[in-house]
Amino acid sequence: MIDSYKDISKADCNRISNKIRDDIYKPAFNFKTTVFLCGADITQKDKIRYKIAEALKRRFWADIIYPEDIFDELLYSSKTKDLLSLEGLLADSVDAIVLIPESPGSFAELGAFANDEQLRSKLICLVDKKYKKDKSFINQGPLRLVKKANPFGLIFIDPDDIDEEIDKLISSLRKMKKASAKRGDKISLLQLENFLLPSIYLLEPVSKETLVNLVASATEDKLNSFQTTTTALTILIKKKQIQLTVNGYKLTTLGLETFFAFQKTKSRIKRQDEIIEIDNLRLEILNLKYRNKKLKA
Repeated sequence: MIDSYKDISKADCNRISNKIRDDIYKPAFNFKTTVFLCGADITQKDKIRYKIAEALKRRFWADIIYPEDIFDELLYSSKTKDLLSLEGLLADSVDAIVLIPESPGSFAELGAFANDEQLRSKLICLVDKKYKKDKSFINQGPLRLVKKANPFGLIFIDPDDIDEEIDKLISSLRKMKKASAKRGDKISLLQLENFLLPSIYLLEPVSKETLVNLVASATEDKLNSFQTTTTALTILIKKKQIQLTVNGYKLTTLGLETFFAFQKTKSRIKRQDEIIEIDNLRLEILNLKYRNKKLKA
């Protein structure tokens, strides 16, 4: 087995980055409904947020993003103010923000999102139906703002019957997906993991320097590319989806499963075509690394 290869130039990194974005990442990103799911601690299995996450995984083609996975590592570790622009990130990167006000932190999130004009229209609030007629500040304040901005944005549910209630959320998500303005032409910080997984799959073992160059091209942000790549890799290692070997980064079995799950679409024929494209791109990259053959235009 060959364990050394030609360094990949920045020009080739740009070409590879564009191919990964256009042929692998973008089709899946545009097909899936991207949901930013907020609420109580996701490890609390008795809470609505956990039940909703599990129901969505079973019943809907969603790419679920959890704020605690992203911001603790990816944003707040950065020294630049641009990385803290939550408003711009969510506006460009998700189809809907699903929020369950059931904890002190989620009450604060509700107030912040409901008072943001750009995010209010993306917000779907799931509220326990026993509070429907309460004359509370939450009902008459932020929830009223959400309902005014988004006719699909307020859903009262029975938390003890999530398997039935999930259909209400799925219906709202489908309607919001049709009007979504999320961008697939540039990889945002919220989607960086979904870009790095296919990058590592195609290039493994791959050096951090190469991944930084790929990210710089994909995010169009050379200044912050080292920091964002470092923190995104940290997240993926914590999730046990990648591992660092003496030769570079590789996917774990879980990482491979996560990558293919993100790629999954309803059309079997389309899926087969995508697999062929990925295999062809992987062969091109192997020829570039080990035989110094140029990438196809």
